[in-house]
Amino acid sequence: MTTEHTVDNDAEGEASSEATQSAATSGAHTDGPRVVRGRNRSSAPQDRVKQGPSGSRFSTLIGDNRDGVRRVVWIALILCALVGIFFTGKAATTGLDSASGSLPDQVDRLIPESGAEVLRQSQVGIDVAAGHDAYLIINGVEVKSAEDGLIRDLGTGLVLLQPGPGKAIEVLNEGRNCVIAMVWDQLENEKSAVPVSWCFNAT
Repeated sequence: MTTEHTVDNDAEGEASSEATQSAATSGAHTDGPRVVRGRNRSSAPQDRVKQGPSGSRFSTLIGDNRDGVRRVVWIALILCALVGIFFTGKAATTGLDSASGSLPDQVDRLIPESGAEVLRQSQVGIDVAAGHDAYLIINGVEVKSAEDGLIRDLGTGLVLLQPGPGKAIEVLNEGRNCVIAMVWDQLENEKSAVPVSWCFNAT
């Protein structure tokens, strides 16, 4: 009887040991790695999902900022151009009214002086330096010859128009009048003429 009990106990111990090892082996191959794998698989897609919208928003913001900068630059350029045109026009008008103060070497005097107030029948012309010739363009009308009413005295350097009947200019405009005198060296031809411009007022 003692021998039978000993054999039974040994058999039970071996069975219990085999069951324990089987359970441990099963847990080692299933539970542990499954938990780790589950975490790795679930975390990667979440990271990608979080990064996607954030990057998209950032790109959109950059694009909007660039468009805004372009608009500001274009508006600034347009405003600068308008300001430049305004001051250029002002400078041109002022220059025509003050031309008598900065005459070129080939001109001694403007008749009447720039910015002057004269009568509508007053003489208009230029006093050129010795050795020069000229003709006039008054309010867009060319006055080049005696037939047009041009008086040319190169001994004194005077090139004039006296407005009157039958002449290219019978009377000056009321208000602002502008003249261009085309002046050239007598040793050269008329094609080398340079313009001298000024304006005055007539009443």
